[in-house]
Amino acid sequence: MALLKRNRVVDPDAPGVRGPARIARQSSDFAGVRAGDVVVIDLPDLEVQDAEVLVAREVAAVVNVAPSSTGRYPNLGPQVLTSAGIHLVDDVGEGLFARLRSGEQVRVEGSAVFRGEELLATGIEMTGERISEGLTQASTELSNRLDSVTANASDQLRRERAMLFEGAHIPRLQQSGRGRAAVIVADTFDVEDDLKGMRRFIRDNDPLLIGVGKGGDVIAGLGLVPHVVIGTDEQLTNSSIDKAREAVVVSPAGRLDHPERFEQHGTNAMVFAASGASEDLAILLADHNDADVIVLAGAPPTLVALLERDTADVGSAFVARLKAGTKVVDAKAVRFFAVQRLTWLVPFLLLLAGVVAVIAAVLTTPAGQVWWTDLRDLVGSGISWIEGLFS
Repeated sequence: MALLKRNRVVDPDAPGVRGPARIARQSSDFAGVRAGDVVVIDLPDLEVQDAEVLVAREVAAVVNVAPSSTGRYPNLGPQVLTSAGIHLVDDVGEGLFARLRSGEQVRVEGSAVFRGEELLATGIEMTGERISEGLTQASTELSNRLDSVTANASDQLRRERAMLFEGAHIPRLQQSGRGRAAVIVADTFDVEDDLKGMRRFIRDNDPLLIGVGKGGDVIAGLGLVPHVVIGTDEQLTNSSIDKAREAVVVSPAGRLDHPERFEQHGTNAMVFAASGASEDLAILLADHNDADVIVLAGAPPTLVALLERDTADVGSAFVARLKAGTKVVDAKAVRFFAVQRLTWLVPFLLLLAGVVAVIAAVLTTPAGQVWWTDLRDLVGSGISWIEGLFS
């Protein structure tokens, strides 16, 4: 017998998986997912953690408007779903969001999504065999990429041996980093969030602010002054040069092609004769100028994001971080420890201030003065008694 839902016919005898649709674009929306739901997500490269949440919530099926595995790296999220017996349809397109609302009854058959007899979207049915083939191919490509990164890193170690081990060609800044942290700001990823989370750290510690390319503009945009900007002549903007106190131009040829740009802004410009990505050379610059800690804002948040750079740049990133060693930390780590400190320190100080205020108020009253006199006499008697034990 047919069931009526929103004036559409849903045949209970039709093949496939059926249930109420649940729009949950991102993993942060999973809180509203219930057992038996057909969950519609938008998560390229579905991660294991997200898949495990969906399995734990006992969903009936998962429809991803994006590819659950793009091939960038071997992610295991799709395998977790299918191993748990959850039907997964991939890459159906974002148009499904406009055609479907949470709560509507849907049916997923093979690679198709239906509402009643209406075909809403088609994608790719992710079978166990298809997922295994994709994992194998992604693993092979990742291994090849890692081999290329290793070769590039070894080549850079040979070519730049004098710079890496002796500091050759690395400019000496007028502003020393000794006894200070250096914050390197690259205009990539979530750099603005990184900097906003570090405002207290920057205010309290006066670090050396180094903008990479447009990173100088990012620093200035938050009301801060970049101490140094670094990049190729093409990467450095006139506004960042104008605001910075010093500029370092990366040039493999070892020459400054347009010195007039820097003269017009009255900025001291130096040449960093080296190859490699500017953000990695900024790490070497901070290390060579004696920075105690090097904080990276806008750095790749994951290994996969790092590996998506050009293999030569990934090699230089590896070498730069290896050279600076334990000095290098991510801005998110600095923010975490700052928040952890504030979570107990601020309430403790407020409580202490409140106690002191109460005691001060009590001592201004006649009764409080009597208590203070009695307490002082009691403490004095105790000290006299202890001294008597040893006399």
